[in-house]
Amino acid sequence: MDTCSIIRRIEVTYILSWFLIVGTAFAQQRFLVQPQNKSLIQGGMVILKCQVENLVGSLQWTKNYFGMGQDRTLSGFDRYKIIGSESDGVHDLMISDAKLEDDAPFQCQIAPTETTLGLVSRVAMVTILLPPDSPTIGNQSTVEVIAGRPQNITCRSDNGKPAASISWFTGGSEVTSNIHYTAITYPNKKQDAISSLTITPTKADEGKVYECHAINAAIFAPLKVQTSLTVLYVPEVQMTVDPPLKVKESESVSFTCTGQGNPNTLTWRWYRNSAVIAGAEGRYLQITTVEPDHDKNVITCEAKNSVGSTKKDYTLHVQYGPRFSEELKHAAADIGQSATMTCNAKGNPTPAIIWTKKGSDSILSSSSSFTIQRVAESDLGIYVCTASVMGFDKITREIHLLKKGPPLVISDLEQFAKEGDIAHIECATKSIPKPNMIAWGKEAKTLEVDKLQRYSVTEEELPTGRKSVLRIVNVHSGDYGEYNCSVQNSYGMDAKVIKLKQKDAIPMAYVMGGVSGGIGVIILVGIVLFCYNRRRNREEDMATETDSTDSAVKKNKPDIKVEFKPAGSDFTGPLESWRNDYNKDHYRYSADYDELQEGRPYTNGYGFPERGDYKDYRDYEYKEDFERRYPYDRSYDSGFEPDFHPRVSGYNRPQPAAPPELHPYPNGTNALYLQDPLPLSRLSTNV
Repeated sequence: MDTCSIIRRIEVTYILSWFLIVGTAFAQQRFLVQPQNKSLIQGGMVILKCQVENLVGSLQWTKNYFGMGQDRTLSGFDRYKIIGSESDGVHDLMISDAKLEDDAPFQCQIAPTETTLGLVSRVAMVTILLPPDSPTIGNQSTVEVIAGRPQNITCRSDNGKPAASISWFTGGSEVTSNIHYTAITYPNKKQDAISSLTITPTKADEGKVYECHAINAAIFAPLKVQTSLTVLYVPEVQMTVDPPLKVKESESVSFTCTGQGNPNTLTWRWYRNSAVIAGAEGRYLQITTVEPDHDKNVITCEAKNSVGSTKKDYTLHVQYGPRFSEELKHAAADIGQSATMTCNAKGNPTPAIIWTKKGSDSILSSSSSFTIQRVAESDLGIYVCTASVMGFDKITREIHLLKKGPPLVISDLEQFAKEGDIAHIECATKSIPKPNMIAWGKEAKTLEVDKLQRYSVTEEELPTGRKSVLRIVNVHSGDYGEYNCSVQNSYGMDAKVIKLKQKDAIPMAYVMGGVSGGIGVIILVGIVLFCYNRRRNREEDMATETDSTDSAVKKNKPDIKVEFKPAGSDFTGPLESWRNDYNKDHYRYSADYDELQEGRPYTNGYGFPERGDYKDYRDYEYKEDFERRYPYDRSYDSGFEPDFHPRVSGYNRPQPAAPPELHPYPNGTNALYLQDPLPLSRLSTNV
C-alpha cells in the first residue's frame, strides 16, 4: 500500500468521524415542547411552555425578539420568571399580573456551541384581553329622528381589546340589515367599536325602543344599552274654505288652516300664486271682496316648525259676470266685399254672445265673430254685441260697420294757446281705413318737425281714425297763425287749415257777460223793492180808512171779506191749514180787529160789534197784568204774533184752552169782554 493510499484512507476516516460526532450532537439537543399562543384577560397569569432534550447550549426567552437573559430569575422583569425542572429540561416562562405591555410575541431560544447549532422555538403570541366600555347611543336615553328621512342611530363601545362586537335588537328580534360597523385601533392597542343602524322612521315609530349589545373575548355576557325614538315631523296641514266650492265676484271668501307637527310650535304664512301675502301670518285668511282676477288663483297656506314646512294649496273658482276682453274695434268694408266684426268677452261661466242690429231684435249670430259675406249699403250701420252670464247683468257693445272711403279732418278750425305756454294743436281725423300719412304745414310750407327744436308731433289712435297733435313749446307771437293738416289714406285725402290764436287770460265774452249779468241783477232787485214798498203803503192806507158811522169801508175797494170761525167748529177758509196748526180754539182776523172767543157775529155786515160797544184791551187798567201774563218776544217777527214762540226757552206748543170766562162791560151794556184778554192776531185780510 503506497503512501497516497494510506493518506486517502485517513481522510475518509476523519470525515466519517466528524459526521458521526455532529449527528450524535443533533440527536441529543432538541425541543420536546415549544410555546403556544396564549390569550388572557388583563391581570391574569399565563405560562409559556418550553422543554429541551439534551440541552448543550445556553437557553433564554425573548420578548418582541429581544432576549431577557439566561438567568432563570429574569432579573429586571419582576412579573416574569422561568419555572420547571431544569434537570428535566423544563424551562417554562410564567407571566403574572398580565398587563397590556405583555401583549407581544415570545420565543424560547438555545444559543449555539462549538459542537451544536442554536435552536429557536416557534413564536408564541400572548394576547391581553380588555373588556370594552359600556356601549352608548348618543348622550340621552332618547334619540330624535325625523319622520320620512333616513337617519343613523349610532352605538359605540370603546377601549376594548379586541374591539367589541355590536348587535342591534328591537321588539325582541335582532336587526341584521342596514348596519355599518367600524373598529378604530389606537397605538396602545385599545380599540373602539362603532355600529350605525340606518332607519327610515314614521310617525308610528314614536317611542319605539332599540337595544345595542356589545361583547368581546374579555367578557362572558354582552353589555347592553337601549334608547327610544322621538319622531319629529313637519306639520300636517288641512285647509277649509267657506264657501267651499265656488264664490261670486264681490262676495267674500275665508280660508282656515289647521296643522299638527312635532314640535307643534307652528308659524303660518299665506301665498297668492306663490307670492307672499303681506301681513297674513295667522291660521286665517279672508278675501273680503272677491274680484274676477282672483279666478284660478292658487291660495297657499304654509305651516312651519323647526323640522321643516308644509304647504296646502287651494285653487279659487270665481264666478263673475261678462266683460269684454279686447278693445273696441269697428269694422269697415267696400260694398260687395265681406266684413267681419268680433266681440270677445270673458266671464265664468263662459258668456253667451248674440249679435243684433241696432233697432232690431233679430238675432244675427251667437258666436264671438259675425261675418257678412257681401256687404250692401243696407248692411252699414251699428251692430250690438250682447254678452251674458246667468246670474249677472248683461253687457252690450256697439260696433260700427263702416264704408271705406277718403279721410276727413274733424278738428276745430280755431284753437288757442297763451303766449309762453305749451300749445297743443289737434288734428283729429275720421278715416276708414286708417290714414297712412298725416302731415303738418305752415304758411304753405311743410313743417319739418325733426329740425325744429320747439316743435314735436305725437299721434293717437281713434276708433275710426287717428289724431295727430302738434306740440309747440314756449309759444311766442310768431307761432300764431294758420297751420295746414293734411291726411291721406288709400282712398283719398283731406286737408284743413287750423288757426292758432292767442288765448286771453279772461275771455272778453266772459267779462262782458259778467258785467251785463250784474247790471241785470241790480235792476231786478230795484224793481222788486219798489213794487214791495208801493204795495205795502197801499195796504196801510186801505186798512186805516173806515166808515165813521156804521161800517168799515176801504177807499175805492170792494167790501172786505172776513172769514169767521166759532170756537170748536171746522174752518173751511183758505187759511185752514195754518190756523189749525197753531191753535184750533182761537179766531184769527185782520191785524186791525180784535178776536172774538164766544158768541155770534154782529149783523152789521162785518161780524164785529159797533165801535162804541167795545174797548180795546189796551184801554183797561189791567194792561200791565196782561202783558206780564202774555209776553211777546219781539226778536222773532214773521209778520204774525203767534200763540207760542219757538225761541222762548221751555216753550212747547200749547194745548187747546178751555173757553175763557166772559164778563159784562163795566158800562152795563150787554157786550162781553174777556177777563184775561188774548193777544191780537195780525192775520191779513182776504181781499
